[in-house]
Parts: sequence; C-alpha cells; structure tokens
Amino acid sequence: MHNWERITLGVICESSGGGIQTGPFGSQLHASDYVQDGTPSVMPQNIGDNRIDPTGIARVSASDIARLSRYTLRAGDIVYSRRGDVERRALVRTENEGWLCGTGCLRVRIGDQSRYDSRFVSYALGLPESRKWIKRHAVGATMLNLNTSILSAVPLLVPSLSEQRAIAEALEALDNKIAANEKVSSISQELARSIFARATRLGGKATIRSIVKLVARGITPKYVESDGVVVLNQKCVRDQRINLTPSRMTQESSVRTEKLLRRDDVLVNSTGAGTLGRIARWAQDIRATVDSHITIVRFDSDLVDPVCAGFGLLQIEKEVEGLAEGSTGQTELRRDLLAGLEIDVPDKAQQGAVGAELSALDELSLGLQQESDRLAAARDELLPLLMSGKICVREAEKAVEGVV
Repeated sequence: MHNWERITLGVICESSGGGIQTGPFGSQLHASDYVQDGTPSVMPQNIGDNRIDPTGIARVSASDIARLSRYTLRAGDIVYSRRGDVERRALVRTENEGWLCGTGCLRVRIGDQSRYDSRFVSYALGLPESRKWIKRHAVGATMLNLNTSILSAVPLLVPSLSEQRAIAEALEALDNKIAANEKVSSISQELARSIFARATRLGGKATIRSIVKLVARGITPKYVESDGVVVLNQKCVRDQRINLTPSRMTQESSVRTEKLLRRDDVLVNSTGAGTLGRIARWAQDIRATVDSHITIVRFDSDLVDPVCAGFGLLQIEKEVEGLAEGSTGQTELRRDLLAGLEIDVPDKAQQGAVGAELSALDELSLGLQQESDRLAAARDELLPLLMSGKICVREAEKAVEGVV
C-alpha cells in the first residue's frame, strides 16, 4: 500500500464537473408534485446496499424534471440519505441514469474519471471504518443528520486508477450476480402472483378465522449470543420476503412449542408506524420464532391448502396495513381484526396442484436469496482485505470464481 494516496472524498470530488450536492428541498418539490407515471426520484428509502431499490419509488413529471435538472443523476454518482441511516449509500448505475436525486438525499459526483473510479470510491465508502466514521461525525441527538461538509471530510485510501478498476471489477462480479438473482427472483414472484390470480377466478372467499389453527403474537425474547432459537423481528419482514440478517437468538426455554415457526406459516408485522401490515410467508425448516411485534398465522391443512391461503393473505397486504389502531407511534394490529378478514382461495379441488406450483416458485426464490446472501458475505469479507492490501486482486478473483 506504499503507493496508495490518503485523501478525502471532497478532494476526489472537487475537480471540474464534480462535487457533493444536496437534493431538492421540500420547498422545491412538494408531495403534491409526485405523479403516477414519470421520472423516478430517489428517496432515502430507495438507498439499498450500494444499489438503488426501485420498490415504491416516487415519480415526478417531465416539467418538474426540467425545472430540477441540476439534481439529475448520472451513472457513477453516489447517493446518500441526509437523515437516519446516513452511512448507507447507493451507486447510480446505467439503468438509473436520468433519475432525480430526491428530497432528503445527497449526491456525490466524481469529476475527474481519469484519476478516480466511482465504483471503487463507492466500495471504499462501504468499508466498515468509512461507515463508522460517517455515523460518528453526523450531527443530531435523536436522529443522525448528514451534510456536504461531513461527507467532504470522509478520509479514504486510494491506489492507482488501474488498481481501483481491478478491485472494483472483482467486487462488482459478486454484486452483478446478486442483481441477476434478484431479477430472476422477482420474475418468479410475479409468475406466482399470476398463477394464484388465475386459480382464484373459479374459487371463492374464506374468512381467516374459519381456516386457521393459530393466530397469535410471538414471544418476548430472552436474547443469547449463540446456541439458541432464531427470533425474527419486524425488520426481517419486508417486500413480502424474510431476511434473516437482522434476526437474533433467544433462549430455547423461552419459546413455547406452538410458537416455533412451521413451514407455510404467514408472518404479519403487527406494531409500529411504517412497518405494520408487512406480510411474508415462512418457507424454511430452521428452528425459529418471532418476537411479540409479529403475528403468526397458521392455516389448518385439513381445511385449506396452507400455501394457497398464504398467498391469499399476501394479496391483501394493503388492507392489513389499514387496520392499524392506537395513538401516533403506538399503532397496533389486533388479532381479531386480522382474523376477521376475508381472503381469496382457489377451488378446493385445485388447491393441492396450485399450492405445489406456488411452493416450487417460492423454493426457487428462496434458493436465489440464500445464494445472494452467501455472495454478499463473500463480498463483505473481500472488501476490507482488498482495500487494506492484505490480498491482491488476483487472489480475490480466484475467490470470486469459487462462488460466482
């Protein structure tokens, strides 16, 4: 690392055409300005793991894009949230070019591409020490806030341009495979929704309470570091999928048998503004449970195919979100309200075949997700080793070949 340059992000961005810029403020872009069809506007919730997540993205009209053209994104820009999870960033890729850096975000643009590779810079900003540095220097007592001055001061170590590109390409191979898996998984989920919709045209409706064995909140965990039962929290349920990364472990003795998750259980986030109403099916065989902020819905296989019923519940997620009760910040979803909802189910004679087809598509999505988790773990392990010079790019490429 003797030829690596110690530099700040601000210096990297200060050349012609570069810079760190705040997105439009609320006075420039009001909630009423968003439209159904238009140019996507990247908001803090769209900033994923070095990628822009287009799920639920806001859109603005052509006239607003023209008015706010100075905030347009280019491939190679890096987007940060100004508040909250300020250490997260997303690299703007070719498919995101022309989108808007939205309200609540910061845009990082590297001007001199003959010296700095924006992909490398984004990976360097994802190093644990870079993320910790940003959180430590962000301001705000109750919620962290990020500004251009703080981002400008982030310290980085940068090698020659050829090394930057080589490191970025090695890491990007893993990210590209993750993105490909995500695309196939999304197609699989869309196909499953289509199959279910077609199957229910000749079916009927059923009240949830009439076809369940269990509708119950989870446990109050007694957390342990290891040798326990996996316990899911509300962060684990999003976009109708289960993400085990935010889960923890609880003592085996704190879990009643009925609250150990079983394949084809449905999990419903049941407290808290913003997360209440999110639903996902449980399709794994590991020993796990949920905390008291999640409701377990377990369908009776003697009365209905659990897979079909689970998909029926997924289809009414928006309706479930509307069942919240309680004062601001204390929203609750009562079990009796959830149990009283009606769901679409296929004709009884078709349920077995439809459920098997839906389950196979779920298995495909789960397998892709698990592979992506392994790829992300490999990337996160390689990242600090490459950035510290502990391993060379050639060694990293061999490691990548083994998992891609």
